[in-house]
Amino acid sequence: MKKQKLKELLEQTKVEIADELDSFIEKIDSSTDDPNNFLTMTELEKQWKELSLKTHKIYSDLVSKSLSSVESKELRISKKDNSSRKESG
Repeated sequence: MKKQKLKELLEQTKVEIADELDSFIEKIDSSTDDPNNFLTMTELEKQWKELSLKTHKIYSDLVSKSLSSVESKELRISKKDNSSRKESG
């Protein structure tokens, strides 16, 4: 069940990332059609920053949702194991 849920989250994330990339390319394409009103480097950097922020949020949501789908007992055991290794090192 957990593996299936994680696969579903991954597929959803792929779609969201692809949508953002498609939107970015569309904006670049449309803003380079008219030579008299061509995309500036400042506008390109702004679009790039927006893409980066949006995709970063999508990846963060994936990590958050993935952790939420893992049983809390497994997380506590993992955290305890990691803490034990740090203390003994």
